[in-house]
Amino acid sequence: MPEPKNRPDLFNHTINQLRYGQTAEELSNQVAACVNAARDTNKMATMTITLKFKPEANGAQIFISDETKVKLPSFPREATILFPTPQGNLQREDPRQTSLPGLRQVTEDRPAEFKQANA
Repeated sequence: MPEPKNRPDLFNHTINQLRYGQTAEELSNQVAACVNAARDTNKMATMTITLKFKPEANGAQIFISDETKVKLPSFPREATILFPTPQGNLQREDPRQTSLPGLRQVTEDRPAEFKQANA
């Protein structure tokens, strides 16, 4: 006996029915996040959808649970250089570096008008 033909939109119809449309909305948001992250980082994003079908009442009912996992690419993170002190703390300045006399911090003051040199 030939198997009955399924409706062509069975998958979409089922996804739209899960949790009263909440699953479809979440999937749409996750697809957009994957697209944006892949485009911004020029790396691959992945999304996995898992549907579990559990029969109940001798097959008269089917409980469907859904789960999605998204792995978004990220930008590389730069390392920070810090120096340990003898007490085990970390600081930006090297404690072994001696300071030079006469050095001062440069201020952010800028001249009101820049002069242009003639070439």
